[in-house]
Amino acid sequence: MPRIRKEQLSRNHHRAGFDCGVEELNTFIRNTARRQDERHLVRTTVLVDVDHPERILAYYSTAPCEIAPPPGVRAWRNDPHPVPFLRMARLASDLSVRGRGFGELALLAAIEDAATISRGFTAIGGLVVDAKDQHAAVFYERFGFVRIEKAGLQLFMPIQDCVSLMDEPGA
Repeated sequence: MPRIRKEQLSRNHHRAGFDCGVEELNTFIRNTARRQDERHLVRTTVLVDVDHPERILAYYSTAPCEIAPPPGVRAWRNDPHPVPFLRMARLASDLSVRGRGFGELALLAAIEDAATISRGFTAIGGLVVDAKDQHAAVFYERFGFVRIEKAGLQLFMPIQDCVSLMDEPGA
């Protein structure tokens, strides 16, 4: 397995060579991500091989958002106001590394970002994702994400779980 590091998307990354097999995600990283990053609309982070830092192995995009207080969370039960979250808008890994855990590494990096934001910058409720389908929702549930609605595709991880996960030895 190559030595991996995460970086903010830049001109130095070879976006045209990225292919995750989903044209919408390929188009985003190739044509839209850097422009949205420059406008401070979405932050796109890439995972790269330290020895070949121009090649994108996986990426995720995040943006701030607010959502209605998720049901079942005691801390927000009587709060009528939307709760600030970090939204992971996109997650993809290149076909060349499919099945090697890069999607998981990208997700853990996004969880780490949420924990870092909460610790040092601003209070947030956690990390929220909109799964593209039920298969993707199950992927997020394996990491401790909770569906906001029983069969829905929007899931969240409370910030205390993000922080705890990052505080675990070996994280």
